Amino acid sequence: MVYYHTNSRVTKNGGSMKKSIVGASLVLSALTAESIVNLAPVNVVATGVDETSLTQPVSVATKDENETKLDQVIFQKDLLNSLSGVRIEQTGSVIGHMTSIRMPIGTGPYYLFMQDGIPVQSSGFFNHNGLAYTTFQSATSVEVLKGAGTALYGSDAVAAVINVQSSKNPSKTKEVSARVMAGSYGYGSLDIGTSDTIDEKNAYRANASYMHSDGWRGHTKTDRAEANIRYDYLIDNENDVKILFNFSKTVAQQADSFNDYANIENGSTAASDDPNYFLALEKTDVERKFDYAKLSAEFNNYSVEDLEITTIPYLRYNRNRYVATWEKNLPSNDNELYTLGLIQRNTYEQNWGKIVFGFDTEYTRSSLKYNQDFDVTTTGWGAKTYTAGALYDYDVDYFAIAPYVHIDYMVTDKIKLSPGLRYDYNRYDYTNNLSPDSTDSSGTYYRPADRTDSFNHLSPKLALSYMPTKDINIYARYANGFRIPQATRLYSVKVGYENIDLDPETSNTYEIGYKQSFSKKSFLELAAYYMDIDDTIIRDKDTGGYRNGSSSIHKGVEVSLKSEITKEWESSLSYSYSKHTYDNDPVLGDNEIAGAPNHLANARLFYMPEYLSGLTLMAEWQYVGSYWMDDNHEAGRYKGYSIGNLKADYIYSKHLSLFGKVTNITDERYAVSARYAYGKEDYTPGDPRSFYFGLEYKW
Repeated sequence: MVYYHTNSRVTKNGGSMKKSIVGASLVLSALTAESIVNLAPVNVVATGVDETSLTQPVSVATKDENETKLDQVIFQKDLLNSLSGVRIEQTGSVIGHMTSIRMPIGTGPYYLFMQDGIPVQSSGFFNHNGLAYTTFQSATSVEVLKGAGTALYGSDAVAAVINVQSSKNPSKTKEVSARVMAGSYGYGSLDIGTSDTIDEKNAYRANASYMHSDGWRGHTKTDRAEANIRYDYLIDNENDVKILFNFSKTVAQQADSFNDYANIENGSTAASDDPNYFLALEKTDVERKFDYAKLSAEFNNYSVEDLEITTIPYLRYNRNRYVATWEKNLPSNDNELYTLGLIQRNTYEQNWGKIVFGFDTEYTRSSLKYNQDFDVTTTGWGAKTYTAGALYDYDVDYFAIAPYVHIDYMVTDKIKLSPGLRYDYNRYDYTNNLSPDSTDSSGTYYRPADRTDSFNHLSPKLALSYMPTKDINIYARYANGFRIPQATRLYSVKVGYENIDLDPETSNTYEIGYKQSFSKKSFLELAAYYMDIDDTIIRDKDTGGYRNGSSSIHKGVEVSLKSEITKEWESSLSYSYSKHTYDNDPVLGDNEIAGAPNHLANARLFYMPEYLSGLTLMAEWQYVGSYWMDDNHEAGRYKGYSIGNLKADYIYSKHLSLFGKVTNITDERYAVSARYAYGKEDYTPGDPRSFYFGLEYKW
């Protein structure tokens, strides 16, 4: 694999590095030029600049372009689930998802989702489907920084930072490509792209795609569009700019889960087994709609010796619409956000190491409308009558600013000390557009009067790395993290919680790790972690209100081994063991938290036969262990699942490529989510066996 850097930094011995728009090419080794797995991974997510993962005292999982292309990404899980300790599961809205990285699977804001180094949503407005905003289907690579983030990251970077990369460098010569794919259950997609280097100063890359699926279950039809544009301009020998535009739009029907596991075992294609769901379809359109657009300009300046100055202003638009099927009255949500942001980062390098310092800031204007679209009287426990009209209608002006500093200091030629510090200030200015301190007609929803809330937090970081040889890194790391209360937790209040004052959650991550490169034939990564979280914001299961709860403990071990077995065979093995418990909770004690399997594993075997150049075959095994279905441990454990996939890519010529995959090859019937809540079991079915085939033509 060949990496091209358009943002070459100032050399350590002084002087600016003269660059063309394509920049210098870095050939890592003859091995990686032919490899699917990358045995010398490089990432940018830890410090904002390209660095080899081997030398960093953090756990970063990466997947590069060759392997990503072979995965033929349709869902977020296709992009990420082969990485150690990473579990993404799709929800009933198909493109919707839940995430589990060093945490039980859930919807909480413990993850910072980014695209090309820029957050896809503001910290105070977390959407657990955040990867749906990214252009993940056309991603070129992905990085996952596990545990609390470095000093570059603030609120929500508690359990992981996920950076989806789409800004592949422009081609040296003119390229035009068309990629089509068809598959089971009415799936079809088209991607058209073009790229060129116009001259020494100008280059570009752009693509647009559209996907449609009828879905294998009732009411799961999905339509999605993505677009990426990159334009590089070399201003002079000391300045360049990279302009990026990303766009995604999703309309996805939303199926329900099953209460009877027999529907999982029988492979039912129904949207639900709950009659109330079908009554809901008669009253409203149960869909998820995600809209996203981001425009950024990355300015790099190299005029000061040994210093790279990076300034990235950006504009971002998010819109999240859905029907809240988990509420009996089926209210509709429409949350629209406009953001102006700025990332300012400076990297100063010397022979003793480097300093990365700067700040990031955002201003977001949010409007939320939560409506009762029809009159309804619910039945059963807590039955009420709801009349059509606004339940919540408010605006929030959100401001955040955070200066930070990260240092890598070489104490000796084998020992590196990496301290960091970040200070975050976050403020909400809330405006209620309904009567202040009022409730809806049912007496369920409370609308607070206008107010301002602010939060601040100081996050220290410290890591120590010991490299006895150039191929071994032994490290220890501490990182403090936090997450502020979400705007909806503060202002979408239920009756009975009118005076609740929420505090931020805080976390401490402790980690030790070992990395080794074996003669560029294998790359091993081991990490053991312990994380505690205090003042957890929890939902009262009886009233639906939120409050600060107790503490939880999260600990585990992660292993990743990538190898070139022979010139024809390669492998990638990932395994993690984790345990997530409450910490002396007054009700749950030290119970293990629901939805958290102790074991995750992924194994991939790649075959590139010499007798048929251009062909790559992959066999994959995915394993998710058993887990508790409820926190009280009354409903028992769900068994988990194990599935296999086959994938292939054949470069027939420089113009034509053929590819395809079979997922869930044994047609296993299983649940991707199993829980017990509100007196009933709840299962989200996994996808049945599916077939996909496509071709790509380049001019």
